[in-house]
Amino acid sequence: MSHPSAPYVLGGTPTEQERLMAQARGLEDHARWMLDRIPVSAGQRAADFGCGPIGIMRLLSERVGPDGAVIGVEREARFAEMARAELSRLGLRNVEVVNADGLNTGLPKASYDFVHERLVLINLPADAQRGLLAEMFSLLKPGGTIALQEFDAISNLCYPDHPSWKRLAALWNEVFHGVGGNEFVGRSLVSLLRAAGAESIQMKAHVEIAQIGQYRRTHLLSLIESMRETILASGRITQTELRDHMTALSAHLADPATTLIDKLLVRGGGGTPGLYPPPSPGGVVGGGAATQKLAAAMTGFTPSRATAEK
Repeated sequence: MSHPSAPYVLGGTPTEQERLMAQARGLEDHARWMLDRIPVSAGQRAADFGCGPIGIMRLLSERVGPDGAVIGVEREARFAEMARAELSRLGLRNVEVVNADGLNTGLPKASYDFVHERLVLINLPADAQRGLLAEMFSLLKPGGTIALQEFDAISNLCYPDHPSWKRLAALWNEVFHGVGGNEFVGRSLVSLLRAAGAESIQMKAHVEIAQIGQYRRTHLLSLIESMRETILASGRITQTELRDHMTALSAHLADPATTLIDKLLVRGGGGTPGLYPPPSPGGVVGGGAATQKLAAAMTGFTPSRATAEK
């Protein structure tokens, strides 16, 4: 069954392209941490859904090597072209970007060892979320792995509090949710994966303190800039009010005495039937080394010893 595609609510402006590149750089360590623990290896085939200007394609390229292949799936033509230019600049010959809707990619079924999406579901209404996961799951070989990375804004706060933080955070949530987005999608990854048919599902959440100079410190300001026209068109705030709140919050976030706790980055993953046996009644994932690697990727623990995440 095909599902209607949902428009990308943040648009395809140069401002949004720059924001996506900065975001990818800021999240690279998290992606590398995940791939160090998931069984993605030389010669395999991987797909990065909603890759945008770069996604995790460079990291996947390293893992699968010259005998493997990486496909980036990107619906927005401008982002797809930007990704191709970046891949050419990096000299990645084992990566290709297809300009296709993630809900109906046209890629061969049951042909990929690993499929991934990051911060795509957050932009989609519930029916499109289910459609995306159905398409991703359909591309996996028996025993393949699916991994999702999404935000959950439950932890996002600024201290000391500030009137402009309150105003702009509330404004962003109202407008974003009003056009079909969901800033709290991270908590739903297990239920979405179960509905798609994944087995041995694991979940891991990260949260950081965003430091001055890091992209995540001014993430809210960047999001509002990308959606400025939509926000103003909603009638919820005037241009002058928006400018004044942006200026005031920028100054507050530049103060070293201000603490910004970021959104949770929630990671969920699982496997298709054929490799990953279901968890035992006690909740411990059983099976071979590949199964244990998946468990480690999502929980932060190896089968033999616990290690603190740095």
